[in-house]
Formats: sequence, structure tokens, C-alpha cells
Amino acid sequence: MPIAGVLILTQPELSDNALVKLNKMNKVTTYGIHKENYIIAVLEGNSISELETITNSITSKIPGVIGVYPSYVNYEEIETQESTE
Repeated sequence: MPIAGVLILTQPELSDNALVKLNKMNKVTTYGIHKENYIIAVLEGNSISELETITNSITSKIPGVIGVYPSYVNYEEIETQESTE
């Protein structure tokens, strides 16, 4: 499962509204606004392409978002238990 820590650059006057909309999105966790126009967030997906889809959705559907900038990307494997029956 890929996870990306991102900074979302917004127009300062629209940051609060963008934060509200981001908090309603699946697979997006926010950690507040920094310096009036950066929203700190973590994106989670099942694939890198899903992270790209989430990023594209943020930039195209949320007014005031200027860009989404990754600070880190990590890939965690999810362990599954197989039945031995």
C-alpha cells in the first residue's frame, strides 16, 4: 500500500474551505494548515496510480488548490493470512 506525505499549496483565502473538502475525501488524512496556505496531508492508496488519481482529484475539484507536492512516498506491504485448511 503506497502512502504519500504531501503539502497542498492553496490560495490563502481559500485554505479553510479546501481543508474542509479534503477532510471529506476518502484515503486523505489532514494535519492542519501551515503558514496560511499549506495543508499538510497523508494520502493512502492501493497503488501508485490510485495516489495519482487522488492527487488529480484534489487539484481539479477543490477550489483554491494550486498544487500537491509530495514530501515522501512509502510503500508498505500488507500481510495476509492464508488458510491452511
